[in-house]
Amino acid sequence: MTTIAQPQSAGVGGMRRLRRRHLWLVPGLALAFLANAQATHLDAWLVPLLVFGIVPHLTVLVGIGQPHERGQLGPGAVPLFNLMHQPLLPALMLGLASAGFLSQFWLVGALAWLSHIVTDRAMGDGLRGADGFLA
Repeated sequence: MTTIAQPQSAGVGGMRRLRRRHLWLVPGLALAFLANAQATHLDAWLVPLLVFGIVPHLTVLVGIGQPHERGQLGPGAVPLFNLMHQPLLPALMLGLASAGFLSQFWLVGALAWLSHIVTDRAMGDGLRGADGFLA
């Protein structure tokens, strides 16, 4: 008796499913492009983009010496990490810069920071619970 091999779809086993949270990539990247355009227009260079795009994750270093499991943030870093990943602070900064109370450097920084937060949420990395794991 002859057996016929069944064709398998390429990459089905290793393919990840798109989730609704992935749609947040669209506004996250739009904010990043807007921040980049504003930085170029205002001759702010890359400084605010890099500072406000990276600093929220440097808070992880606060808990680096504390015992924790894989995927868990050191308990001492959780409050600062969550504070830096709340959209209220960069939104307030964006409003103050848009109204002229802060310089345009802060406007670009606020856009980059918001982009960081939104993109993190799209990738499944958001606020942490008190135990250091994703909430």
